[in-house]
Amino acid sequence: MTDDRSVAGSPHDDDPVDLAPLYALDALDDVERRRLERALESAPAPVVAEFDRQVDQAREVMARIAEASAIEPPDRLRAEVLGALDRDGGGGAGGPGIRRWLLPGLAAAAAVVIALAGVAVGSLLNPSPETVSEQVFAASDVRTVSAAIGGDGTATVVFSRTTDAGVLVMNNVPPPAAGTVYQMWLLGPAGPVSAGTMAPDDVAPSTTAVLEDIGTSTGLGFSVEPPGGSVAPGEIFAELPLV
Repeated sequence: MTDDRSVAGSPHDDDPVDLAPLYALDALDDVERRRLERALESAPAPVVAEFDRQVDQAREVMARIAEASAIEPPDRLRAEVLGALDRDGGGGAGGPGIRRWLLPGLAAAAAVVIALAGVAVGSLLNPSPETVSEQVFAASDVRTVSAAIGGDGTATVVFSRTTDAGVLVMNNVPPPAAGTVYQMWLLGPAGPVSAGTMAPDDVAPSTTAVLEDIGTSTGLGFSVEPPGGSVAPGEIFAELPLV
């Protein structure tokens, strides 16, 4: 027998409640969204109520992230967008030329936002005891820093001094070469302290990691090291300021 709550015909075949975070993030395509909404029309009232609750909670988390971790766009991005508008001429902001030119950049920026929101939503909707990620995102002093890493990649750290921890999100960062690892280093007055390693298989289009015991560190650095990591970093090829 088919569960009344399943999204008939959906590639996910999930309980509507399971799709609430994706619905809140607007991460469903038009077909999936319509199927989900039709399934909710015939779903039991408690299922609909739980779906609505989780959507509201996810949107509240995203709003909190937007308010607490808003960062100024880099000057380079502003200049490129304005340059694109000039090149588009009289086509206006809705012209096809500007849309084609902007989509790759906007998609990359959206990937970071969705990844951060996904980590936060997943943490705060988790019924298990409070995790480090939950504590970071709920902290009153939560901060966010971002930097380019690995060419077209982006690394973003959401961190809190009161919780002594942070959450790293990397998007489109190429994996380290075979036979090497990325090693993360907390940088500060006492010198570099290893914060873990990432082997090639650990680095995906979107990669997350929890950083604990950030202490008085003033930066997070990345180096390429032999498998298993090193006791001291070689060349730091990228760094995010934890200020």
